[in-house]
Amino acid sequence: MKTIYPTELVARPEHAELNKTDIRLGDVVYLQPKDGPKIASTVIYSSPVFGCTTYTADASCTKGNRIRFRFRLKDVHHVASRQEAVH
Repeated sequence: MKTIYPTELVARPEHAELNKTDIRLGDVVYLQPKDGPKIASTVIYSSPVFGCTTYTADASCTKGNRIRFRFRLKDVHHVASRQEAVH
């Protein structure tokens, strides 16, 4: 499993508003690594670290490879709640 940290992610542009800021476990977030396209991943953990909430999410990619993301709210490009993601 590869882990991608905030320094390896493209932050959401400051002028772009996030559709949902209350990210919860099970929500699907879209993150963009610096070296590739946006990836949908499921939030599995959140915790305050140094005064800022840090999230952890898992994604399954092609050929069964898994990626784990560690990120902050500023790195999220879009959020789909668990209910939206199920439909």
